[in-house]
Amino acid sequence: MDLQQLRIIRHTASCGFNLTRAAEEMYTSQPGLSRRIRELEEELGIELFIRTGRRLAGMTEAGKEVLETACRILAEVGNIQSVPARFGKSGTGVLRLASDLALFPPLFSALKRFHKSYPQVRLEVRRRDTASVAATLLRDEADMGIGGERLRSFRDIIVFPCAQSPYRAVIPVANPLAGAKRLTLEALARYPLLAGAVGSDERLAVDNAFTLAGIQPDIVLGADAHCLAACAALGLGVALVCDPVAGEAQGKAVRTRNVSGLFGFSPVFLGMRRGRLLKDFELMFIRLLAPELDPETVRQAANSREPAPYVPGYAI
Repeated sequence: MDLQQLRIIRHTASCGFNLTRAAEEMYTSQPGLSRRIRELEEELGIELFIRTGRRLAGMTEAGKEVLETACRILAEVGNIQSVPARFGKSGTGVLRLASDLALFPPLFSALKRFHKSYPQVRLEVRRRDTASVAATLLRDEADMGIGGERLRSFRDIIVFPCAQSPYRAVIPVANPLAGAKRLTLEALARYPLLAGAVGSDERLAVDNAFTLAGIQPDIVLGADAHCLAACAALGLGVALVCDPVAGEAQGKAVRTRNVSGLFGFSPVFLGMRRGRLLKDFELMFIRLLAPELDPETVRQAANSREPAPYVPGYAI
């Protein structure tokens, strides 16, 4: 048994048991991946995965226990690897981020200030939706992640509230609503609407608001904020987006109105895998990103082995 086999088990599970995808993301071949899994099963004398023909359909009960232990072992390996950065040259290393960038534009300012303070730390930023941010953290492919409410639903991710993202209506300039003194749910429902993808945090708030008001809107397109704003500029409909800068790129083609009074605010969370030992420069980045968070509270919470997500007493 070796660490690579444990990484393969963890990665295969996080990829939804899709061996092709897991092999691609680990830069290896599918036959090679299957062989390493079989070798570990033979060594342990148990089946780790439920198989349907040549496909993996899930994990056996024994496999789930092995996976949980493997994740703990790999997390501790990561902590050992972080020791030189904490006790040696703390101003060097890599900071890997996964972010739903549309949710949190202040990230760009924090990155600029961080680079000025730590020019020897290499920055890697991956664009992800919230669910993929969580998967990236759990696969240890990112040190920190920024996402929406669903980030809180993962047991092995510690989350910290760090901001609120307002809802805005991006309205084609030719639409009568562009000049309306006041926007209401009834007025919005008279026109084709563009909103977040079905199942997203952003879409849920929109759907709930109309449902509670007993109104059936005509939502003709679900997509991310940038796509919605671009489609609004083309006249497809009124976009309801949770993005403080939505519509800016469309210039005079649209009017942007704050509709947080109708749909509220979407909380933004900073998350990281439970049980991490944070490097000094990681704590500095958190301080730049969310000054309200206490660094020592973050350090203690991140290193917690408690099974439930930890959210400090900080109201946004």
